[in-house]
Amino acid sequence: MKTTNIKLKTKFEEIKRNNPQMSLDELLYAIFEEEKGTYKESFDVFRNMILEANGINELEYYTKNVSQDLKEYIMNHIFPEYEKNDGGHNLAHILEVIRRSFALNDTFKLNLDDNIIFTIASCHDWGKYENHETHNLIAARNFINDENFKKFFSDEERTVIKEAIEDHRSSKEDEPRSVYGKLISSADRNTRIEIVFIRSFFVGKERQPDTLIEDYLDFTIKRLSKKYDEENPENMFFEDKTYKVFIQDMRNLLKNEEAFKDRYCKVNHITSRKHRVCDEPGDIAYTRRRTI
Repeated sequence: MKTTNIKLKTKFEEIKRNNPQMSLDELLYAIFEEEKGTYKESFDVFRNMILEANGINELEYYTKNVSQDLKEYIMNHIFPEYEKNDGGHNLAHILEVIRRSFALNDTFKLNLDDNIIFTIASCHDWGKYENHETHNLIAARNFINDENFKKFFSDEERTVIKEAIEDHRSSKEDEPRSVYGKLISSADRNTRIEIVFIRSFFVGKERQPDTLIEDYLDFTIKRLSKKYDEENPENMFFEDKTYKVFIQDMRNLLKNEEAFKDRYCKVNHITSRKHRVCDEPGDIAYTRRRTI
């Protein structure tokens, strides 16, 4: 392992030195493309190996320029609110959206304000437990009614944040009003099959607890086939390589129903398809994640 870490650290530094314009995500993919013939790991596993070898904590890396006072306020007062949401929209999801928001901003050279990005991503599902269908409006209301944010942002900035939170569920007929809205909408899209499966299962535990696993698998295949259909793709305003690889892998998996079901059950630690959704605990470790 020590030899592997030294190799990955050296490779990372070499590619970064020769390609200073590359974002962190682009660097990780570049190393993966060069080394994938040597390693058998999936990209997700491999990227974590590279990050560990180089001592990079993504949350710290991406939010290093966020105001410490703002970060502490959100982490201490907003993050605990996500304990009230279902397991598919908890703090683990918020941390992933924060990561993706900064990664996309970096990759597409948007040069957006770090404090605004962090706040939008951190607040976008705040209060979702109240109502799934209008949660974007609830989250925007919670943000704008929080007087403490006036210490960190001007009225104009608060309006931008509020609108971006409202717009993160945008449809093709109603695009976000700002680049911040397009960024959070894009960052909110899943980019890992395992995370799709875990979040889907916890949403099922919340909304269809008495459904048999086998029936829920059929329902999930139909729902995701529609969601990721090639003829009617979901909104993705900043389509990076991470998303492109994910969407192709997901579409290929959806074409093999039994492979899909097997992987879904494995990811969620499901012991029997004859059980009800509520009978299986799911990946509890995911719900307890506190780091990216």
